[in-house]
Order: sequence, then structure tokens, then C-alpha cells
Amino acid sequence: MRKQAPPRRMCPVSNARGAVCFEVAAFRELGHHVGSGRFVPIPDRAVLGASPMAAKKSGAARGAALVKKAIQASASETGASETGASEVTAPEPVPAGVLKKLRLPNDEKLPAGLKTFLAHDASSLGWSFDDEEPEFEPMSLDELVAQEFGDEAVPAFGEAVELLEGDCILIEAEGDAKSFLYVGEPDDQGEYPVITLSLGGEGDGGAKVSGFVPFDVWIAQRFGAADAKSEDYVAAAQALAESNGDGRREFASQTRDIAAAGGDEDEDEDEDEDGGEEAS
Repeated sequence: MRKQAPPRRMCPVSNARGAVCFEVAAFRELGHHVGSGRFVPIPDRAVLGASPMAAKKSGAARGAALVKKAIQASASETGASETGASEVTAPEPVPAGVLKKLRLPNDEKLPAGLKTFLAHDASSLGWSFDDEEPEFEPMSLDELVAQEFGDEAVPAFGEAVELLEGDCILIEAEGDAKSFLYVGEPDDQGEYPVITLSLGGEGDGGAKVSGFVPFDVWIAQRFGAADAKSEDYVAAAQALAESNGDGRREFASQTRDIAAAGGDEDEDEDEDEDGGEEAS
């Protein structure tokens, strides 16, 4: 009497090469016809129906995940000292209720990276918010230049002033260079660029504009939690330079014959006063 064949399994098993295999009965169920007793390798994803999300994510961290790394580094004396940033030993978080009401100057919600960092600390950025009516203190680029470098520096940054017409939120920090969050066009992660200004003599290149680094990347780099030379981060900054400017991530601003915001009005008022005194 012929021995009865053992029941055929319907579940996948792995062969020596790691491919997932089904026995004949399983393939008949799927409408495939193969010779009896043969095993046919099939890619794991096709058999098990795994989605692309099941695969290991590639690329550099962004958004809240990256900022959390920055927060860890900001509490480390080593991480902060590597970039010259001050260690955040006593963070001043923005309360959850305030964050919920807080909007950017363009009335958009806070990006994930910015919101995550503010939930940890706002003091290291030089920011504070009213509990009842929280809001940022934006200014135009010429106002920022006049405030930080003096009215006489505005013409030197003239080209940048003409190019960057969005709201600027100053980020306080030590040193001569001045950085600000530029509320123009966000990147595909919803993050806005941080731009840095510096003013040197003619031999030092004059008025320089650089950066366009997404806030989440910028804060991570500030505390040594991200590599500034990472291809992913460089590409993200380049994309923001193109969507907010003319594609240059660093340039020496050309001088323009412009005055600081309100300068013309002040001059007119002075002339009116002088004229009134002469008339009297």
C-alpha cells in the first residue's frame, strides 16, 4: 500500500538563501501550476504583502526626531562646546497651551521641528511669549539690519533686502553674526530656513548672507547633533535657497541706494520741523 503523503503546509518557510517559499498546494491556491514537490522562491514582500513602510527608513533624520537629538545634545557640555553654542542648563519651555495658540507671522501653524524645540526651550533663541496672546516679533530684513548693525549698514545689505521680502524673526546669539528665522516658503518637511548675516570690512567681503538651513537641521547643527556636510541636509538647504531666494546659499550682498525702514519718514519729519522753525 502506498504511504499517504503528509499534509502539505500552507505557510511560508525560508530556504537557505533566505527567500520565502511555498509548497505546491499553496501555489495552486494562488492559481500557479508547478511540478509536484518543487519549491519556488518568491520575494518576501510579494508573498507577505509587506508595505514599503515596513522597510527600514533611509535618509537623515528630520523634523521632531532630529530636534530631539538636538535637545539631548544641548544639555551636553561636549555637544554645545563643539559648535560654540551655550549649553542649555536651565531650559524655559513654552507651555503646551501657549504653543497651541502660537502661530507664525503668516498665520501658519508651527512646523514640527520648531514646535518640538519650543516645547523644550525658548530662552536659548532669545524668545518669550505672552500666555494669553502669544506671538512672534517679526520685522523686515532692513529693520533687522538697522537694529543689529546700524542704519548705515542697510545699503550694504541692499541686494538681500530686495531679495528677501518675508518676515524675519531674530534668533539671539553671541558673536557678530546674526541669524534669523525667515518666514518665506517652507520645505517639504514644513520647516522654514534660518539665514545668517555678517558684516565685515571691504577686505572681508563686506555684507555676507548665508545659510538657508531648515530650522530643525540648523538647531541640530548648532548643538553638534547633525553633520553640516551631510548630503541630505545640504540638499534641503539648497532647495530652500531656491524657493526663497535665487538659489545662492552664500553670497556677498551688493550695495543698494536704500535707507532703513522709516528712514525717509524721519527725514521728512525733520525737514518739516526745520521748515516750521524757519517760518516762525
